[in-house]
Amino acid sequence: MKLRLSNVLLMPLASSLLLSGCMGPSKAEIAEAKEACVDFYKRERAKYSAVVSAIDNWTKDGVIVVEIADKERASATSYTAHICVYDKKKGTISLPGAFNQGRWMK
Repeated sequence: MKLRLSNVLLMPLASSLLLSGCMGPSKAEIAEAKEACVDFYKRERAKYSAVVSAIDNWTKDGVIVVEIADKERASATSYTAHICVYDKKKGTISLPGAFNQGRWMK
């Protein structure tokens, strides 16, 4: 009876371990993607006085997609949203143009 009980207790543990590998990126990976995307956007597209921040993220096709807010200055009440695609496996970051953003939307 002990053998069966231990097997019954181990099954949920084993299945939860298997599922944890399919849960997506970790908090650390998301934070890394957000920071990399904001830095990349500032370097490539932002104006000197712009305030740039990551406001949302999701995964799509195995990569992390970050939504970036670009405000003209800190006192601005509105922002322009942009998409950044962070692919750690390939080592790439991209800022899709208007015609390609639809592919990466939620």
